[in-house]
Amino acid sequence: VIKKFKAHGTVANLPRCGRKRKIDERFQRKIVRMVDKEPRLTSKPVQAALQSEGTTVSTCTIRRRLNEKGLYVLPKFHQHVNFATRGANALDLVYTNIPSAYRAEPRPHLGYSDHIFVMLIPAYRPLVRRSKPVLKQGGCDLQHHHRLGGVTSYISKCIDDVTVSKTITTHPNQKPWMTAEVRALLKARDSAFKEGDKAALRKARGKLSRAIREAKRAHGQSIHSHFRDSGDTWRMWQGIQAITNYRTAPPACDSDASLPDALNHFYARFETQNGVAARKTTPRSDDQVLCLTAADVRKTLRRVNPRKAAGPDNIPARVLRECADQLTDVFTDIFNISLGSATVPTCLKATTIIPVPKSSVSCLNNYRPLH
Repeated sequence: VIKKFKAHGTVANLPRCGRKRKIDERFQRKIVRMVDKEPRLTSKPVQAALQSEGTTVSTCTIRRRLNEKGLYVLPKFHQHVNFATRGANALDLVYTNIPSAYRAEPRPHLGYSDHIFVMLIPAYRPLVRRSKPVLKQGGCDLQHHHRLGGVTSYISKCIDDVTVSKTITTHPNQKPWMTAEVRALLKARDSAFKEGDKAALRKARGKLSRAIREAKRAHGQSIHSHFRDSGDTWRMWQGIQAITNYRTAPPACDSDASLPDALNHFYARFETQNGVAARKTTPRSDDQVLCLTAADVRKTLRRVNPRKAAGPDNIPARVLRECADQLTDVFTDIFNISLGSATVPTCLKATTIIPVPKSSVSCLNNYRPLH
């Protein structure tokens, strides 16, 4: 300690001698200016710029110097937009920490904006585990079961032959003034954008703007018509709902993934607890078997509510009502065979249950099962 004090005039720890830094203060300030001017600049272009001036450093050294200045490098972020968003430049970028998480697709401009619209589509699919329903074979006549299955399959085949399926996509933010003409012009604008024809795109955008103004004006007139007759309170209430955008709150959804399995076991608890095999009782000779007439079946089919949802067989209630005359004979035979054999086909025992929660849910018994 005395020798150190005589040599240096202090007993404090002195900095040790080491190799000279490859990047001095001047080059360090230059690196910071380059990154401030171009935030998307990576370490390799900075390394090339320093190498052109005679200074050879590694990319790790450049990143370390930038981190010392508070310019942190995020190498794990991935950019998903790989096309120009304004003219020939990509100015709108999206970064995430998951590679290939989204697929970016260009869409036409929104309104009078000079930036195109970027749609991000998730490239992954969530894994949903669903347990298939278990069908148990009871004391049912297989020939009778297959006959009923063939009838329902033939009805479904006829429905597919004579009806046209149309998919209508609705969005929660869909505007109330949206019309078929506006949708057609939107498709025309999208087609012109994909073809890259700037003149056609400009013309399509002009037509779309005029159609939107006309649709909004017609929608406003339809709302004003609700208040012309003060005696029609229902139409007035509809107009108030349209003006205030009144919507009923959707029911809260339980986020517990085990709830469907718990409800399935809860509703099937009687079947699980019943371990006794089904046994058919032999009827007495003097018993009269219940028999249905064709008139009764036809009357019942004609009284089916067409607004009711279809069952697991996907046969609409409207088909049963409109085709009551054609289906009466075959269903009468099926019902009488089932009553005569005292068995119910398995396909008639399957149903779809929708649990609707009551006012307060404290246990599984508070869910009302709707068929």
